[in-house]
Amino acid sequence: MIIKTFQPALLLGALLLTAACNPLKSDDLASICKEHPELCADLQQIGDCRYKRTTVIRARYYEKIEPSEIHTRDLLNELDEYQSCMELTLSMQFTRNKERKQHRLDNYLQAQKLMNELLIETKGTQDPHLAYYLWTRHQDYEAKEVFLKAANQKGITDIRLLMKLANFNAKEDPQGALNLFYKALNVSNSIEDIPKSAFLSIMTLYFQNKNFEQAYVWALLAEEQDDNDEFPINLDLILRKGLAKGKKVIANEDELEDMADLYYQQLADGTFTEQAPKLKK
Repeated sequence: MIIKTFQPALLLGALLLTAACNPLKSDDLASICKEHPELCADLQQIGDCRYKRTTVIRARYYEKIEPSEIHTRDLLNELDEYQSCMELTLSMQFTRNKERKQHRLDNYLQAQKLMNELLIETKGTQDPHLAYYLWTRHQDYEAKEVFLKAANQKGITDIRLLMKLANFNAKEDPQGALNLFYKALNVSNSIEDIPKSAFLSIMTLYFQNKNFEQAYVWALLAEEQDDNDEFPINLDLILRKGLAKGKKVIANEDELEDMADLYYQQLADGTFTEQAPKLKK
């Protein structure tokens, strides 16, 4: 399985960078919720997506005390990822606890409401990230033009912009979406630059197109990056999917785990140069 020998240094670097880039008041969760309880109370504290809830609250805090397009963009990104995480818990995690089910739904809908409120204030923006959300959530076609013009520029190196375009194209053009995902990974300088949901998106794309071996590789990467167990990943389901005449489609697990190790090291070092393979027809 994937070895994490180099992660402490990466984590320390990320923490130092965060501290340098956010020289505002104390942004630990307890301090924020004590000083600004309204930023915490409407997203109930439950066992699901706890880490993403924290990042949302912190992003709300920065957007509140220092409003800017950058902080609005960061908050929208965090709300989008939190909503995706909650959506997975609604569809994939079974529980008999009706109250917890309701809390999941409440948090999902609240994240959606917060996004919509923010987007009303960004009408007419020229920021392609904000424009993406205006287009996909409010059918704002002027915003669509802003986003596509930025996302389709030659030589673009904005990882999140590339991945937004990939996610939008995934249903209609899965091969094009996969190419964009790999392009984003090619231009990354570190695994810390890559949204954790990206590996899950790539895994899902492979799985939906019956490329189960590659789905397994990216599931391992997604699981490795998911330090807080936010996203439910069923490795056994991928291994056993597509059983034919009692035989597993995936019979080379060790080889695929080695591939995942190699990819992880390359992504950590910023040396990932793989090109997207052709999806099976």
